[in-house]
Amino acid sequence: METRRFILALAMSLLVFLVYVRFFAPAPPEQPVQEPVREAPREDARSSVAPSFPEPARMTFRPPSKGKDISVETDLVTAVINTAGGVITSWELKNYQEVDRSPAGVAALYQKLSGQKRKKKKTGNVQLVPAYEGILTRNRVYPLAVTPIDRSLAPLAYGSYRASHGKIVLDDAKKSETLVLTYRGPAGILIEKRLTFYHDDYKVDVEIRTKRLNGYSLALGTDFGIADKVSRDAKGRVGLIAMLDGGKEREKIEKIKGEKQHAGTIDWFGQEDKYFTATMLYGKPGIITSRTVSGPEEVGDFLNTELIVKDMPESQAYMLYAGPKNYSVLQSYGRGLEQMVNFGWFGILGKPMFWLMRQFYTVTRNYGIAIILLTIVVRVLLFYPSLKSAKAMEEMKAIQPEMTALREKYKKEPQRVNQEIMKLYKERKVNPLGGCLPMLLQLPFFIALYNVLSVSIELRQAVFIPYWINDLSLYDPFYVLPVLMGLSMILTMKLTATTADPKQAKMFMFMNIAFIFLFARLPSGLLLYITLSNVLSIAQQLYVKKLIAPVKK
Repeated sequence: METRRFILALAMSLLVFLVYVRFFAPAPPEQPVQEPVREAPREDARSSVAPSFPEPARMTFRPPSKGKDISVETDLVTAVINTAGGVITSWELKNYQEVDRSPAGVAALYQKLSGQKRKKKKTGNVQLVPAYEGILTRNRVYPLAVTPIDRSLAPLAYGSYRASHGKIVLDDAKKSETLVLTYRGPAGILIEKRLTFYHDDYKVDVEIRTKRLNGYSLALGTDFGIADKVSRDAKGRVGLIAMLDGGKEREKIEKIKGEKQHAGTIDWFGQEDKYFTATMLYGKPGIITSRTVSGPEEVGDFLNTELIVKDMPESQAYMLYAGPKNYSVLQSYGRGLEQMVNFGWFGILGKPMFWLMRQFYTVTRNYGIAIILLTIVVRVLLFYPSLKSAKAMEEMKAIQPEMTALREKYKKEPQRVNQEIMKLYKERKVNPLGGCLPMLLQLPFFIALYNVLSVSIELRQAVFIPYWINDLSLYDPFYVLPVLMGLSMILTMKLTATTADPKQAKMFMFMNIAFIFLFARLPSGLLLYITLSNVLSIAQQLYVKKLIAPVKK
């Protein structure tokens, strides 16, 4: 009976994990903001101090111009800055490709056999300023748009800027360059943006100087930094992230209904998806405002975030980071940006496991092999508790016939059955929980590694074996690993089963088969770990059987 409880406890643990995997997720939104006439500012967010320049009614504003595109080419990024508003209109990452979501493996084979035309989606580099052609027009807000707090001055956000350069190309010979964008408006209003780009970095140093403005909002932009909102893989990982008053704040996009504000000392704030982010480093008191607006199903809801800067700011310095959520790169800035990479539960285990996996990769140059080596290390660390568990289960198997006989003998006296079984445990020095507790020690490692494999951009599009597993962050397209995992679980059950009840045996068999289907869409890197871990567990169980056999004789 205790063995039955153990197996049920293990099954429930796996089911709890599945619930954790499937249902902890968000979705993404955006905001309908910055039209030619901006919505009235909220009292608690915008200053109501009267401007010290002539009344807006006496000013003449020029209509928004189409603007001129300024291209910026670095080793890592191809960007476009437009002089209409002095904003970023394109931010393409050279070293990261869009995910090819066209059918592959079994799905592609089925399409071919059934005579369906295979639709191959053309993929390119990851674009962090989504185009959304034909969907967003006046509603969208571009990154680095500066809008005066005073409602009547909102059209200044669409002013025509003068640029110091027509094109910027950076490389080893020319490591950095500053683009100066200047807007001069009526009544002596000045907005100047100085953007310094670097040839080998995803950061941009931003300095904004203003004159005769009593505050402004600095837009992070509509969905800037979000490359994937609608795929199954993106669920639960899109939204706002900020370091506020020394603590990390996360708002999933599905939780931002309309508008949300955060006030305090803002170390940094950004928009993120699973693998990418656009984040602004600030380091001063301020207000972050996030808004969402419903969007069509094919692109999801839209998200826009802005920083409110008040009290007549003459000059403010920022740093924009728009690129991958690479742990070591983010850590190099020394501002806690690496906390964007969320190792989740048991992060205390996840971080060293991630570090060790990276070390193995530097030697093997293959993340699949690195995961195999990491699995072996984890199994070695858990060898002793696993050995104790295996021995306890073998001891339980050894007394199973006696337990069956006791149940048959006292089948009309349930209390007596329990008493006799407990007496048997004591006589044979068997701990019924001895097989359960050591196995539960493996659960934190399992969850920690799941989080590592789920959020590490290093595994994105990482090839294990060409033409089979071309992306360790996605499921196995041929479903080989789920089947091998299921078979290894069945074999493990056969080796460790302590019950002779055919009904229970059938139930456990059904559960193992069900796990094949439940785990089929998990990342192949995680399934590789589970399968190999099961195989090593089987080897250990066979060793224990051999070890205990002489004792029985």
